[in-house]
Amino acid sequence: MAKLTGAHLFIRCLKLEGVEMVFTIVGDTILPLVDAAEDEGIRFIDARHEGAALHMADGYARITGRPAVGIFTGGPGFSNAISALPAIYTSESPVIFIAGAAEMPEKGMSSFQEIDQIGMTTPVTKGSWLIHDKTRIPEFVATAFRTATTGRPGPVHLTLPIDLQEAEISEEDLPRYLPQEYRPTGRPQGDPALIEQAASLLKGAKKPVIIAGNPARYSVDPAQLQELAESTGIPVFTVEQARGLLDDEHPLCFGYADGALNPTARRFREADVVLLLGKRLDHRYRYGRVFSDSAKIIQADPSPAEIGRNRGVAVGIQGDLGAVVEQITAAVKTGGGSGKNIAKNIAPWVAQLNKDAAAWEAELRAKADGQEPMHPLDVFTNLEQHLDEDTVLVMDGGDYVQWGRSFLKARKPGRFQRLGPLSHLGAAVPYAMAAKLALPDSKVLAFSGDGAFGFYSMEYDTCIRHNINITTVLGNDHTWGIDKTFQVAYYNRAVATDLRPIRYDKVVEAIGAYAEHVDKPAEVGPAVGRALASGRPALIDVAIRSGASPLADAMIARRTGG
Repeated sequence: MAKLTGAHLFIRCLKLEGVEMVFTIVGDTILPLVDAAEDEGIRFIDARHEGAALHMADGYARITGRPAVGIFTGGPGFSNAISALPAIYTSESPVIFIAGAAEMPEKGMSSFQEIDQIGMTTPVTKGSWLIHDKTRIPEFVATAFRTATTGRPGPVHLTLPIDLQEAEISEEDLPRYLPQEYRPTGRPQGDPALIEQAASLLKGAKKPVIIAGNPARYSVDPAQLQELAESTGIPVFTVEQARGLLDDEHPLCFGYADGALNPTARRFREADVVLLLGKRLDHRYRYGRVFSDSAKIIQADPSPAEIGRNRGVAVGIQGDLGAVVEQITAAVKTGGGSGKNIAKNIAPWVAQLNKDAAAWEAELRAKADGQEPMHPLDVFTNLEQHLDEDTVLVMDGGDYVQWGRSFLKARKPGRFQRLGPLSHLGAAVPYAMAAKLALPDSKVLAFSGDGAFGFYSMEYDTCIRHNINITTVLGNDHTWGIDKTFQVAYYNRAVATDLRPIRYDKVVEAIGAYAEHVDKPAEVGPAVGRALASGRPALIDVAIRSGASPLADAMIARRTGG
């Protein structure tokens, strides 16, 4: 048998954590890791840009609900990859970002491609560590995964110098403990007294809402949230990675918990009791001011740091969100004012939300006017025939895509992906690639504007090399649309926001993908159908007209006071 090295030890630690696939671009200071991974049967997906590879790890974590790994050479590979890290940090995805480095004894001597990798990653990770001794590799890997997955999830970083990767080890150095032996595996419950207080508020509510955010994706089972909703009749909204945790088609789910994309959510200002399941009171919620001053807020969160942040709450419950949901469900079913009574008390409220939702859908569908160049909703309404509950929808940035975020339904967890709070343009293609790798039997549709597509268009080569059959539906108006809209609104002119009219179908066709160009609304559905049936990576280049999306209008109104 070939000698065992620190690289083998590191890779075996990843395998113990259930890692089967790693995203990368191969480089000098990770060559021992790559070679050991081949010995150990780890699959490498090598991208064309390290930023795209780390975005793929982010997408894989979001879609599977499990930690994902990116490994990169130190220095330039690291610094390219780190471009994706702030987006991962603000989206709270459990990504393990690993980098090589020059030999440990040469640290601080201007060694090969040396930069301060720990210092650079510390502000945008939950933890960042330099592994300085081969015998401590298992400990650092365990710490990384424990940190990434407990509390509110998030990314972590490990730097492993190449001399530790190459160092010989013995069988005695191999991991002695399984993951469940070095981190908590239970579900911390909420304080029973606080659960009763929360249940009491919900029982007395006239206009309650439940809002599920990021951490709920990783700790609440869809059946748990559905039971809470159906036991009480309380309407549910989802946002961030929790989209699809309750099917948008469920009669008690009212879609996006964002009034800029879903006017039904503007009723939040009328809510008298609000149950937040991991949703931060951030700028989108005006730091809690989207709710009235009299609203009773029940904030359940795995992190005590978030409870009462930016606004006081009536009840703050720290715990595993799945456990808390189960506890609240049980509590509202017992005693006076049971769940059935809640549903009766709030029937007029739910009827109003249903009326709002129906009006918004009708308004959106009316935008599809059949004219040329077509409105974005001509695109989305004409392709919905191809969607099912297992289809993965991936949304990039830009005005064109915001119409899709408003119109398309989130059906299952992980199947409705958007960029996240920092909105790193172009990430939809890597996210879609990760989705197809995680869910090979599902259709995967990415929606991108022509500006965003320019960031990672060469990843179509990665798709072809690894047989990753995604379909991108590209809205082409040769404009940086949302920023041009803002410029005209704020300054009455536009600067540096025009692009050239490029046929992106010809670009990816030259790379080797299936491609079509579409000008007419009636052609969208058939073209998307042919792309999905092609069995190849595909792109449909659609000529659209520019115009402010609901999100852009809301952002302009907020800034201008309109």
